[in-house]
Amino acid sequence: MTSLPAPVQAVLELFQGPLSDVRFADVDAAGLANLAAEVEGAASAVAQQEAQLADLRQTLAERQDALLLLAQRAVAYARVYAEHDEALTEQLARITLPRAGKPRKASAAKAPGEATAQVESASAEVVAEGAIVRPAEDSTEAAEVVEEAQAPAMSGSRKTKRRLGPPRDAHNRPS
Repeated sequence: MTSLPAPVQAVLELFQGPLSDVRFADVDAAGLANLAAEVEGAASAVAQQEAQLADLRQTLAERQDALLLLAQRAVAYARVYAEHDEALTEQLARITLPRAGKPRKASAAKAPGEATAQVESASAEVVAEGAIVRPAEDSTEAAEVVEEAQAPAMSGSRKTKRRLGPPRDAHNRPS
């Protein structure tokens, strides 16, 4: 593929064909060919830099998402820690972190094992950062912990609802 516009290509073809022996003031076949090669080289360099920039932007977005997730978890832990400290609780209440967006996909859908490996590596990163984390008993529980950290505060977490079971209404209560 060429980055040269079709009309410019037509001029180059003319100076490579019927006008190859013709020279005007500062215009000839060799000069046109050399400058066209420089344009192609510059276009190739731009394409490479744009691809690198896209990769860097993807890396930045992934790191920002990871930082946001870790910050959300940090605030959640801090809220539990600060239950009996009103000043710290007030400071934490003033912090409003955005909800984590959907995970960005760098390529096609990932294999099921890859998702588990990412959750496990995320847990390892948290431990490496000095957080106190109870190891997950399985990858499903680890994924639930990550989802709970991303979800807004609700009336009871999924884990609590699962342990307590669905609410019973007055008609289904045992006597």
